[in-house]
Amino acid sequence: MWKESEFLSQLTGEHNMKIQNGELILDPGERSIRPEIFSRVDGHPTPHLLARQCKECGDISFPPFRYCLKCNSKEETVERVLSNEGVLASYTIARQVMPGFNPDYILANVRMKDDPSLVVVAQLTDVKPEDVAIDMELTMVPKIIKMLMNGEKVVSYCFRPKDPAKVTPGEGGQTE
Repeated sequence: MWKESEFLSQLTGEHNMKIQNGELILDPGERSIRPEIFSRVDGHPTPHLLARQCKECGDISFPPFRYCLKCNSKEETVERVLSNEGVLASYTIARQVMPGFNPDYILANVRMKDDPSLVVVAQLTDVKPEDVAIDMELTMVPKIIKMLMNGEKVVSYCFRPKDPAKVTPGEGGQTE
């Protein structure tokens, strides 16, 4: 039986990433890719993504937008915590990348379980390219995706296979 700390380091793939009671704790020198994008959910060991939902049409936006881009409502959207589950809709292997990223990471479109019309773009991590398959079930995990020139580490949301047999720690993702 794994201890919680061993489980979380396997889950995130980062021994220095801290998750406590479902909340991501950033160390000095680490920053989230977007402010307030991760949310704590009682009873869950990992953080969840924070989206926003329109009060008028019900559209869910991620990344979160203050006002609805679908119906152009003048009313502010409300926070909506997403599940960490999704399905792979499509993907590509990034061979030519922006400065600061290593080539050959897998960039994916993930249909979220909460709303199949909500597609989140994220890196796949801990999976070999040959194990990636359309419609595979995925789980969101926070990961360090790059180091800035000033030495800060950027933590983002990535997805990994839900099936433990498909998880290969350290494969597929842009992590240090």
